[in-house]
Amino acid sequence: MYEIELKFQHGCPFSNLSKRFPGAKLSLWDNMQKEFLDVRSNTRGEWPKLNREIMTLARDKGSRILRKSTDGRSYQFVIMTCACERKGTTLDWIMESDCLFIPPIQIHGGRETYHVVGFDRGAARRLLARFRNNGGADIASLKEVDLRTLDRASFLPLMDPLSAMTPMQASALATSMAMGYYQQPRKTSTGRIAAILKVPRTTFQEHRKKAESKLMAALTPYVLTYVGRS
Repeated sequence: MYEIELKFQHGCPFSNLSKRFPGAKLSLWDNMQKEFLDVRSNTRGEWPKLNREIMTLARDKGSRILRKSTDGRSYQFVIMTCACERKGTTLDWIMESDCLFIPPIQIHGGRETYHVVGFDRGAARRLLARFRNNGGADIASLKEVDLRTLDRASFLPLMDPLSAMTPMQASALATSMAMGYYQQPRKTSTGRIAAILKVPRTTFQEHRKKAESKLMAALTPYVLTYVGRS
């Protein structure tokens, strides 16, 4: 069994929307009956025009806006749409290739990312061939799943654990990783990193602690799922 991450580029309303708004990230949840589209943008200059286009898209698809919200740094839209024609769609291609689709579809800059489970390499090859014949497609990753640990496997794609971090928090975490703070044995100290960056030690440590807390919060459901099954 294989876990496949497939990137695909073609023309559809959602992909075209992401091309026009490169600062937006779209997540599409589809259960074959309803679609839930989550659109988020951190690019403030895009918000007014993006809002108008989202409203137009929802009206054209007979959809309704479930939520619009902003925290001043980002804007989020959640839309529910009705089921569309399935024949000849990307989800149809996945199922015809003897693969299983794991939502959501991630869409950014006109590229769609699919997470798929294939039961053998042949299914993965059929899937890629089908997508390549209908647009630009690449397998970003192909990982074999150990069937002996299948009962503990989680195929849900990890939500972006950095999305809740401020730039300073993400930078503090990344710098600590790059300088070997998390290696065993530890290659550096908090004080040494702060001195190199010329920032107060307590300030740097606070940013990193908050980043670590947010990262662990994102990982918690997956870790508990993995170790909690017997």
